[in-house]
Amino acid sequence: MLTRIINILKEQLYPISLYSRQIAGTIVLLLVTRMLSVHDYGLMRSYVAIVSFWLMFANLGYNEYILVSSKNVVREVQLKIGLFIINAILIMFLIGFGGMLSPLESKLIFILVLIRTFFDGTFFGIMLPYYQASHRFNLISWINIFYSVMTIIIALVSFLLHLSLAKFLFLGIILGLFNFLQCSFYAKINYFLVFRHLKDIFSKLDKSIFAYSGVSICYYLYNQLPSVYSSLFVSKEDAALFFSAFAIAGIIGLLISAQVQKIVPEMINASKDKIKSIINSNMKFILTINTVILVFFVFFGKFLLNLLYGKAYYMQAYPMLLILTFSNISIAIAAIYGAYITASGNQKMKIQMQAEAIVITVVSLLLFFKLGIYAATIAYLLSATHIGVRYIIKTRQILKTIE
Repeated sequence: MLTRIINILKEQLYPISLYSRQIAGTIVLLLVTRMLSVHDYGLMRSYVAIVSFWLMFANLGYNEYILVSSKNVVREVQLKIGLFIINAILIMFLIGFGGMLSPLESKLIFILVLIRTFFDGTFFGIMLPYYQASHRFNLISWINIFYSVMTIIIALVSFLLHLSLAKFLFLGIILGLFNFLQCSFYAKINYFLVFRHLKDIFSKLDKSIFAYSGVSICYYLYNQLPSVYSSLFVSKEDAALFFSAFAIAGIIGLLISAQVQKIVPEMINASKDKIKSIINSNMKFILTINTVILVFFVFFGKFLLNLLYGKAYYMQAYPMLLILTFSNISIAIAAIYGAYITASGNQKMKIQMQAEAIVITVVSLLLFFKLGIYAATIAYLLSATHIGVRYIIKTRQILKTIE
């Protein structure tokens, strides 16, 4: 029995490592919301939404493009990662420069949030193809677990010492920088080599990158527009409600990210029967887990909001929590089917479907504008449901064409 449990843990170490990051994020929320006022929390989360939107230009689907275009050839993957990491850093500096020229409430917090968000997500995404191509998921799993533990320690120290938001963010940046150097070392990314071989690396890029970029832009637009709307057009107190629900509902997104990152390499050049088997097994897995999560939120959502955020005010986000969780289940289903669309080299097919979702999002925000944060919630629900249905239909159409 013990041996079986150990084997299961080894097989699922990568999803577990991503869950460790979610747990760390939850603990950070629990502590930070007790450190900050509702206004300051809303301010921080609003800046996170804004910088996340602009940082999409630092990773326009490059992680998927690197893996598929390199056909899992590790050396080529390493060179492309180096190029796109350098590009991402330059874009981060441009965003920071733009922020300094903008009429922000706190430019310091904006810059710190920008750098921390870059280290917390953007570079991780671009670096991932190396671990996928080299099948070193155990290594990146332990890196994730280390990062999660250190994130919790930083939040706990900040809470106990009553550190300011700026100091908390600065400590997170130090951890992110260390993690950046660590990941680059293990992935053997030589940034100086990239500068010496720029011409050769650029020659390895092809036009398919525009399909990945288009899909990434469309995804961010329909997925993040509700968050950007909440950041700009409602009070910081109402924004805090939306983001509190959005953060908890995001646990489903983390689960699906782990599954998709593992199955895309498995689907490349796979047989029709194997593809169907991968899709079906992953669908059963995510639907079972996500249904349990949704039911748990139905019965304990209010309690969870009050527990995590430490203020009764956040219990008002309960209806949004349920709607956003259901929406993320639709996105999770779409992601499993969409993984094959990517692996089959048909990434450009996603652009039209996601463009439709953008139209749905924008129209919904305009129609329900007077509902405030519920306009954002409804827009997210409608666009997510549309994507789920469209991806299922398109994937089945592609599979029918395979002998």
